[in-house]
Amino acid sequence: MLPPRVGSFLALAFGISWAIAGVGALLGIDANSGTSYIVLAALCMFGPAIAAIVQHRYLDRAPWTGLGLDPGAIRWPYLFASAFLGVCLVPLTFLAIHMVGDVLGVPAFGHVSITGERFNVALVELSAAMGGDGIPSQANQWIASLPGGLILGVLLVSGLFGAFSFNLPFMLGEELGWRGYLYQALEGWSGARRILFTGTVWGLWHAPLIIMGHNYPGHPAQGIFLMVLFCVLLAFLFDWARTRTKSVWAPSVLHGVINGTASAAVLFAWDGDVRFGSPVGAAGFIAITLLAAVLMLLDRPYRQVLFHPKGAVQP
Repeated sequence: MLPPRVGSFLALAFGISWAIAGVGALLGIDANSGTSYIVLAALCMFGPAIAAIVQHRYLDRAPWTGLGLDPGAIRWPYLFASAFLGVCLVPLTFLAIHMVGDVLGVPAFGHVSITGERFNVALVELSAAMGGDGIPSQANQWIASLPGGLILGVLLVSGLFGAFSFNLPFMLGEELGWRGYLYQALEGWSGARRILFTGTVWGLWHAPLIIMGHNYPGHPAQGIFLMVLFCVLLAFLFDWARTRTKSVWAPSVLHGVINGTASAAVLFAWDGDVRFGSPVGAAGFIAITLLAAVLMLLDRPYRQVLFHPKGAVQP
């Protein structure tokens, strides 16, 4: 049975974010609207946090500690491990694209090449798509000469830095709801049940933005289904981060790393269908599953948490 307070929290979280998205839709904003869409999506991210605060503090009248915000409770080694998980996602996605797209020849996965030449081509294509005049030939030659691994490394480190700084408030906007309030409200459930429910809710919450073209442009209906599947898989990593650090800050950082590095995919991968050859498609699903399998293999206490309610085992 779903606790009534969870129902009211979800009504608030969905109501706030979907109302913001609805206003944006009425104004004609979609995923191709540039800055206005970025602002709209950022505002939507605060819906779960507002709902968590209203529900937890003013309706449940519970102390702040229940939301996992106390920095003093953070288990720092696990927080850094959570950030590392996020950094691994794009490289593992590239590996999946290479194995399925390049080696096995499945066209929907496209191709990947981590080289300066490919990075240069991607920059030229992006410049042309935005109506630019391209990149000067001298700069082209210099960019093409750079080691692809170095470029990817810089992009991943930049995403990591952003996750601990300017991206953090926006990621906390979502995570204070999903891994803050909802996590503690469902603590009596087994980890697997909590992950399945939270991931499904989290994915459906994205529906208005998916319809606007977010993540799966041209595939609104399939996109919602794929987003739910993506979020259920990701929810395993996020639940592990929340459980192991005893803090909402770790999933917030993990969320920030993933959001901050996912765009690197368009710079080294090409010709794939977004539903397959991307971090939010089948290649990304493979990458997340690999990371989850490693955690399952290495972390026996958390493995037990997955199939037992709170109190049966302590991670």
